[in-house]
Amino acid sequence: MDSVYLGIDLGTGGARAGLFDGHGVALAFSAQSVESYYPRPGWVEQDPDEWWRAIVGAVRGVIADAGVRPQEVAGIGYDATSATPVSLDSHGRPLRRAILWADVRSAPIAARASDIDHWARLYNGGGKDDASAEWFPFKAIWLKEHQPEIWEQTALLLDAPDWIGLQLTGELAYNTCSAAIKCYYNSDHGGWPEDFFAKLGGEDILSKVPSKVQPMGSLLGGLSVAAAEELGLVAGTPVGQGGIDAEAGMVGMNVLTPGDMALITGSSNCLLAQSATALHGPGMFGGHKDAVVPGQYTLEASQGSAGSVMQWFLRTSAIDLMEKEASGGPSAFEVLNELSHEIPPGSDGVVVTEYFQGNRSPYTDNRARGTITGLSLHHRREHIYHAIQEANCYGVEHNLRTMKSLGYHPRSLTVCGGATKSPAWLQMHADILGMDVNVTKVQDGPALGSAILGAVAAGRYASLQEAAQAMVHEHYTLSPDPEKHEEYKFWVDRYTEIHPAMRDIQHSIADHMSDLEG
Repeated sequence: MDSVYLGIDLGTGGARAGLFDGHGVALAFSAQSVESYYPRPGWVEQDPDEWWRAIVGAVRGVIADAGVRPQEVAGIGYDATSATPVSLDSHGRPLRRAILWADVRSAPIAARASDIDHWARLYNGGGKDDASAEWFPFKAIWLKEHQPEIWEQTALLLDAPDWIGLQLTGELAYNTCSAAIKCYYNSDHGGWPEDFFAKLGGEDILSKVPSKVQPMGSLLGGLSVAAAEELGLVAGTPVGQGGIDAEAGMVGMNVLTPGDMALITGSSNCLLAQSATALHGPGMFGGHKDAVVPGQYTLEASQGSAGSVMQWFLRTSAIDLMEKEASGGPSAFEVLNELSHEIPPGSDGVVVTEYFQGNRSPYTDNRARGTITGLSLHHRREHIYHAIQEANCYGVEHNLRTMKSLGYHPRSLTVCGGATKSPAWLQMHADILGMDVNVTKVQDGPALGSAILGAVAAGRYASLQEAAQAMVHEHYTLSPDPEKHEEYKFWVDRYTEIHPAMRDIQHSIADHMSDLEG
């Protein structure tokens, strides 16, 4: 068999491993779940030891399922959620559970950034938007101020992708993707904004993170003997520098050229694009220099809660369907899709905002919360389900409108992730956005993207662009229904009006709840 490449994707729900040949043909996938913990509202944590058990299980599973020999794996790449700090002691052991990307406990610390005039703030809407409480530095400072005993014992503070790199190779490096997108690293201005961190109260952050910063797909090192033994692979196998899961998805969808755009769907949604020039402006993150392709700028707009709201609905309002599915019945999604397929655009007047964990963009509002409006005694649960599907699409369209207003006009949109499992939902995206929606043959963009990082690190290809051209292949395209697109404009407009109307009320409630929790 030709050489194969392993992609490890650590997402919110767990670890997924994909094995691909040098032409991007998927040989097998394997997944292991990871539990999330919610100690307080707005807090989300995961256990790094559970991450590693899941990674080991997924990798061993995919090797067995593909029927390949360990020595046939020529390169390894990986990705993970970002702004997920891991505190390690001097022996490399976790001191506490990792604070997950969606955690917004550091909102008061992030608020300090709004009063600081610094080039770092260009990444926050050109300095006009509030800083996101999800970002790495604010969580680091939260640890320092609220758990000083942990901070004192922290010898290394790693973002989740770099923790995986350490486990695989024993090598320490900060991936450029996380550094630029979640930690204010900007090579146009000399790299790290040390004085900005100091003004926030994090003057010692850089003493605890890796000093080396390197791009995705560069050679991090060889697979260590210990990791090889646990994973059932060969020591010394080249491991490519990883990055953020969403940006690995860009690689796995071949969205690496200015003018192309990716939508990575999952627990959260990320709308990502590459620009040849540095675009900044309110309602958009970036442009992040060198985050994916050296010399280019990555633009991002995202929804902190997307597929996670669908899961919330199933857990709270469709338990009967989930139980039937667990007993061998049809998928709960299939049942709800069938029940809702004749509901018209606008869900008979029900409109949802999906800000269940706050809003990332365009508002960067950690105190925003989800709403369901327009309910009457006529409505059934499938109306709410359908409205949640629409809300996910409305949020994408809202962000797309913002990016267009700042001068970015995409030529195409390629989608990967959970939404690709439902053709009807994908068609809803096309109808609401008024754009063709492209789907690649391998719909697991992050896993393929990470495998591409491994292929580049192993020397199979000279660059991410060359590798993606060879390993990513188009599958089909959905075009919008012009009549539905026109009808949806009304509902998108109403959706965009809800949060400004509710903002003061939601902020008052959030502040009151915070006071009650101490």
